[in-house]
Amino acid sequence: MTQMAKIEKLRSFWIEGLEGNAECVQESIKNYGYYEGGDKQWKSEDIAVLNAGGRPHLTINMILPTINLLTGYERQNRQEVSAFPRKGGNRLVAQLFTELCKHTEDVSNAIYERSMMFLDGIVGIKGWINIDIDYEDDPYNGELIIERVNPFDIVEDPGCKSYDLNKGAKYIIRSYWADKELIKITYPKAKDDLEHQKFDDLDKRDIRRPPGGKTSPDLYKARLRETWWRSYEKAVYLVHKMSMERKRVDKSKISLMKHMLEVDRRQAEEEGRMTVFAVAEAVVPVLHCDTTFGKVIVEEVERPFGEMTKFPLQRFVPYWINGICFSPVSNLRSPQDEKNKRRSQSLHLVNTSANSGWFNKKTGGAEKSELEEVGSKPGVVIDYDTTKPDKIVPTPLSHAHITLEQMAGNDIKEISAVNANLLGIGKPEDSGILDRQRQTQGLIGAEVVFDNYKLTQQIYAETLIDLIRHSNVYSAQEIVAIADDKKIEANIDQMVQAMKSIKVGKYGVAILQSPSNPTIRFANFEILMEVARLYEGMIPPDILLDSSDLPRKEEIVERLKQSMEEQKQLMQQQVQAEAQQKRPQQMPRRKLQKV
Repeated sequence: MTQMAKIEKLRSFWIEGLEGNAECVQESIKNYGYYEGGDKQWKSEDIAVLNAGGRPHLTINMILPTINLLTGYERQNRQEVSAFPRKGGNRLVAQLFTELCKHTEDVSNAIYERSMMFLDGIVGIKGWINIDIDYEDDPYNGELIIERVNPFDIVEDPGCKSYDLNKGAKYIIRSYWADKELIKITYPKAKDDLEHQKFDDLDKRDIRRPPGGKTSPDLYKARLRETWWRSYEKAVYLVHKMSMERKRVDKSKISLMKHMLEVDRRQAEEEGRMTVFAVAEAVVPVLHCDTTFGKVIVEEVERPFGEMTKFPLQRFVPYWINGICFSPVSNLRSPQDEKNKRRSQSLHLVNTSANSGWFNKKTGGAEKSELEEVGSKPGVVIDYDTTKPDKIVPTPLSHAHITLEQMAGNDIKEISAVNANLLGIGKPEDSGILDRQRQTQGLIGAEVVFDNYKLTQQIYAETLIDLIRHSNVYSAQEIVAIADDKKIEANIDQMVQAMKSIKVGKYGVAILQSPSNPTIRFANFEILMEVARLYEGMIPPDILLDSSDLPRKEEIVERLKQSMEEQKQLMQQQVQAEAQQKRPQQMPRRKLQKV
């Protein structure tokens, strides 16, 4: 493929993705505005009309606490990756994969990055996370990094009808800002176009802007576009029938492979046995990563992660049906508008009816100018001749406005499924276990959101393990150090070889609740307390304290143990003293006299 043909191909990806995702991007921008609140929950033309009439436009942001409750629940119940052997896999290798994933996540603060992806999804429809290898600190092996990606920087294949983009997507495009000085050194091809190229010139149809972003920072930075796409090719493998180990044969080695097969066939006939080798053909995807600046391809990489063909970018969508994506905020905007408008109208009615005016007779009534000046002041004294002025009775506040506003607030709770059960609201005497059961019941309405999030985490974990397996990002020394730290006793050289080898087996991924989560710890503590109440005296106090989250609990447990030991010694001394008192006194032995 020529450079011009490739540029046109990448350009066609961008245009198709941009137009196919335009509606979703518009919805996402609105959703972020509603989550932020303020004037962004109002149309600019409506604000102009209300301001011209001197009328208020209030924002009672009910979406913010609703979304915060959902993301707070996710943060209180974070999950972790656990690999397990599948189809001939090794248990110790699976354990090592688990520890390597945990190490990568600890270094990258992945739990916070994943929580940000979750928040992006439930607010702006799509959340994204990226797994990559960074060579800044380690130029040879590199380091695995996990980072949340701004959803407005991503354009994916709109023709993919599967939640997992690895199953049918042709491309994922990520745009990002990079320092111009760094670009000049890293990509010399872009040097000529770097100074005069503007962000808006790259594609004027790209209306996406991050929330709050109205200007592009193209003074010192430039916008690069990274296109991850897959092509397909027919691959030939030489397979060992006994071990099932397979090795891909390069096109230049086909004649040599045929010679090996012929030799194997002849020897098998002479020895009266089955052949050892076989040939298998398959159509396999090939991952590409091309970086462009404007119309210049500054970097082309085929198989950037070796034989790994999964996209390094993973997507979370809270509601996904046959390619249709939306978030909880999408359905909360209308009741939020209703609440804002009814509250603003109610305030306007109160303001306009507070000083309703007076009925004053032209002759014999009060002085009009004095009535206008002081008629609305408290404690006012109004002089009149013969006819008393009557205050106009204001129209009471419409109950319909109050009812509609209350209905809008209830609609937000019902639509979002964030109700009293999810809030854990119950009677003061209810136990913590009952509160958690109530919250679990309340979560049923949001189960689809958390189920899709769990699927995203599984795709992410499988990609992470594939990347560890197909790259040299972890050296043998690092693997040995991690294995020793986690008390994995095995031949590390054999385990490293097994990690890279396909013949050893495959590995699955389970997404489990982390035992260190506050919710899990509290639940375990509540169960332990219930057992302690049922079987009084069976569970020592030091175990109960050690299972709690009390501050300085180690010091408390230590002092408790000392106190218990002192009491034990004191009791032993008392028992010995009582036994000594109860012992009968022995008569003195008489000496026998010799006869």
